[in-house]
Amino acid sequence: MSEQPVVPPEPAPGPAPKIQPRGYFNQSQLEDIKLAESILQAARNARHSNALAGREITEDYLAGLESAIAMARLKIAGTGQAQSGQQPATLNASDAERDLITILQGIQSAAKQKHRMLEEEDATFATDGYLIGLPLNANRATLLQNAATLAAKAGADALPGYKTAESLADIEATIAGFKRATITQHEREQETAEDRITRDKLIKKINARRIAIQHAADALWPYTESDNAPIRRAFEIPPDRPFNG
Repeated sequence: MSEQPVVPPEPAPGPAPKIQPRGYFNQSQLEDIKLAESILQAARNARHSNALAGREITEDYLAGLESAIAMARLKIAGTGQAQSGQQPATLNASDAERDLITILQGIQSAAKQKHRMLEEEDATFATDGYLIGLPLNANRATLLQNAATLAAKAGADALPGYKTAESLADIEATIAGFKRATITQHEREQETAEDRITRDKLIKKINARRIAIQHAADALWPYTESDNAPIRRAFEIPPDRPFNG
């Protein structure tokens, strides 16, 4: 009787490959931001800044570039936090809806309070328009519409507890939180498209200012003078030929 061949056991499956989340900026744009930071540092060097100012690369101009870079870095950080800190959508939606209804009912209560307080003084305050007795959250669209209505009324009528900018801002923040937690696919796609436009405009500004600085440096420290090579390298322009960026 022949022996059966020994079949080696199948290797245990390895860990699933990690899927890298898509960032706000693509790799090329991240490199643009990094390059702009390097050029900004060179432009602010005391040995270069006065000469650049003579070619309209002033501190105000550099501050505009710095602001755009800072905004880009915030976008990068914000995207990472959003991707790593997501919670179950249903829980977010449930909590956000409860919070919004609570604050809207608080506005209604404040309107009824003001009505009774003025009634004691033989004055009148109509609660019409405060949606009292009506269901606030028949659906998402209705809840958002009702929230906008009550937020506007609270601000216009100076209700008890809603007379400060902070209190009114709390209402708007709660509405915004509900919108984020219950965003529809259509709205998400719209936001994504708007984000892409904002991102590309930001990169366009960063690149335009960075390249303008490099052209100024190219003229101030021409490649035809070999002593200018270190400065040209600091501005990421060729040390031995004109800059054609």
